[in-house]
Amino acid sequence: MCAYEAAWNAAMEGLVGKRLGELASFEDRVALYRNGLSDAPPGAAVWVAEREGRIVGLATVRVEEWGSGVAGALHDRAMTGMHELGATEATLWVVAENARARRFYEREGWSADGETKPSMFGATEARYARPL
Repeated sequence: MCAYEAAWNAAMEGLVGKRLGELASFEDRVALYRNGLSDAPPGAAVWVAEREGRIVGLATVRVEEWGSGVAGALHDRAMTGMHELGATEATLWVVAENARARRFYEREGWSADGETKPSMFGATEARYARPL
């Protein structure tokens, strides 16, 4: 959770005007994450990246690891995992104003499909898709 919070603050605070801890308490976020894991369907997986026994990436990557290849490795593992489960396409939502994230996904073969929605943070999210 700390890796996620640090990365979220670095990437999103300037876009939504608040740090993650201002939007929800740490305890509430841990509870939501645990509930999400316990409600996950069979075959679901969570991939993390570690360096020297420390989590450096979990859907997002710690700021000090940006540009290190951690995000690409997590992405590749997730794509392989979904393909192994029989998926033929993947979709995700990204904050439209998060240019760094959008560039990353576009380099990895994702394309915005034109669908948008408001996020709970007051920003707009754009849907991306890619074949597996």
